[in-house]
Amino acid sequence: MIHIVTDTTAYLPASILGKWSIRAVPLKVHLANRAVDQDENKVELAAFFRDLSSVETAPTTSQPAPGDFITVYETLTRGTDEVLSIHISDHLSGTLRVAQMAAHEVAPDRITVVNSRSATCGLALMVDAAIDALHTGASRLEAAARVEEISRDYAGIFLVENLEYLAKGGRINGAAKFLGSMLHLRPILYMNDGKIDGLTVARTRKRGMQQIVDEVRKRVGEGPIRAGVTHIQCPEEASLFAEQIQQKFDTVSFFVHETGPVIGSHVGPGFIGLAACRAGI
Repeated sequence: MIHIVTDTTAYLPASILGKWSIRAVPLKVHLANRAVDQDENKVELAAFFRDLSSVETAPTTSQPAPGDFITVYETLTRGTDEVLSIHISDHLSGTLRVAQMAAHEVAPDRITVVNSRSATCGLALMVDAAIDALHTGASRLEAAARVEEISRDYAGIFLVENLEYLAKGGRINGAAKFLGSMLHLRPILYMNDGKIDGLTVARTRKRGMQQIVDEVRKRVGEGPIRAGVTHIQCPEEASLFAEQIQQKFDTVSFFVHETGPVIGSHVGPGFIGLAACRAGI
């Protein structure tokens, strides 16, 4: 059996969780000197983001401890079982490094750790692609190679209301900071080799979402593609955006989910985005 391990920044929807043996190792976020529940599925998101808007200092996030990974890996590699471990970009968190250290200690010949160069819907997209590869009979190394290829070629484009949260947390490249000086414009960001960078700005959210569609089409084509939509506290808007994506693209795999506290503390409410890759990858 080949198990998949990821981390909670994937925010995997039930439609993906139910497809395979998956374990998500939790990251933590500390808001106003208190740690949010490690199991982000138990967090009341509306209350968290309401509190987030009222604190003066930026929340801090922390990667899992080595022991968290060691426990999971030891459990899953009993007998001859193997693990494919897919994680948040090493530019956004030290989680990947911790996973690599734990894998080396537990069973380096049966655990493969992959850098998604992404988070949230991009990471979920790669977990889903790995599951589909395994369903078709791919080995652990073949599925890992599929994920690595996607991580180099996928498109991850996002709209935020402003750069306040990213600037506080230091999670945006210097080249993107100019966007923050443009009043009344919504920044559009993208994942640039695992880093968050500025792409352009939009005058309205509606226009911004169209720009996301245009940019994704430019990068991966109209299909067939794998795709996922994510949002923070704007489910109706995300649902309409998802319908638009499915009308405009030939999607062979598609999901919608909500981004939670660890990533949400850096981008804030109103965040909406799309991750996509060519289905042939």
